[in-house]
Parts: sequence; C-alpha cells; structure tokens
Amino acid sequence: MKLAKAILLVAMATTVVLQACGDDDGAETRTAGSVVIIGPPPPADGASVSSVGTGCTTKGATTKKEAASVEIELDEYTITPPDTVTAGVNRIVVKNFGADPHEIVITQADSVDDLPLVDGGVDIDALPEKVYRVMEFPGNTICEGTFDLAAGNYVVFSNLDGPLGSDFTQGMAATFAVT
Repeated sequence: MKLAKAILLVAMATTVVLQACGDDDGAETRTAGSVVIIGPPPPADGASVSSVGTGCTTKGATTKKEAASVEIELDEYTITPPDTVTAGVNRIVVKNFGADPHEIVITQADSVDDLPLVDGGVDIDALPEKVYRVMEFPGNTICEGTFDLAAGNYVVFSNLDGPLGSDFTQGMAATFAVT
C-alpha cells in the first residue's frame, strides 16, 4: 500500500512538472543569478555585471524595504522612465533592451538643460550630493537598485561613451517627477 501511494505521488508530481514545461512560450529568457537576460546573451567580450546585491552595482542605494517598484526602459539611444514616481523607497528596475551596455544616473534637476556638461557628457562630480546610480551593465539584461527618492523633479540619463559618442549626447536623458 505504501509503495502504491509513493508511485502515485511521483506520477502526480511528474505530471505537474511536465504541464508547467509544456506552457513554455519559447521566449529567450534566461536567469543567471539575479540578473535576468532578456534577449540573446551578451557577447563574450562584452561588459560584466558584478555580484553586488541584486547582481548589479549601484551607488546611492538603500537597504530599506521598497514601497513601490518602478520600471525604466533603455535602448539605443532612448531612456523611458514613468512620468511620475511616488516619493519614498522605490525599487528601480532597469531593462536594457539594447545591444550596447548602458547605465542610469538619477539626480534632482528641473530639466536636462540644468545638468553641468563637460566634454560632451554630464560632469558627474558637479552634480548635487544626492546621486542615484545603476552602474554600467550589458545589453539585453535587467538590473535594479533600491533608492530613497525625495519629492522633486529628476533627470535620469546614461553617461557612457558608446560607439557614436556619449549616450547623453545621443539623447539618453529624460525627466520625471517624484510626488
């Protein structure tokens, strides 16, 4: 009797696993640690992602529990944040749909024109003290950071040098409000 129950349990578990595998939509999504690859894997000679926290390197992050989750999408050469974000601790999920590595830098400013420039990019050292950053990470991946954002106007941008010059000069900057 015990053997029959054990065989029945194994058969049921196998059926559940096979059904779950049968629902595969065929998308090329692979998980490597906590960094999710959302397209073809980065080239072998591409940038690496550190294993700090969520698999991404951040600056200005907090260990406080997030109250909200926000997505920012990147591509060559666009950056798309939401129009508004709730003030407080936010988990910022950055999806790099492009093939090239990118980063995000978030700083309080009323407009892109208010950022201090040097040599075709933003002078990071001249920004206000509170700067939040998800450092460079490969294309076709997702990275995240948790940041405590005060109410105000913000600019988000990528400042990396790419094949066509600075990401910033190629238009990778946008504004959003924290309310």
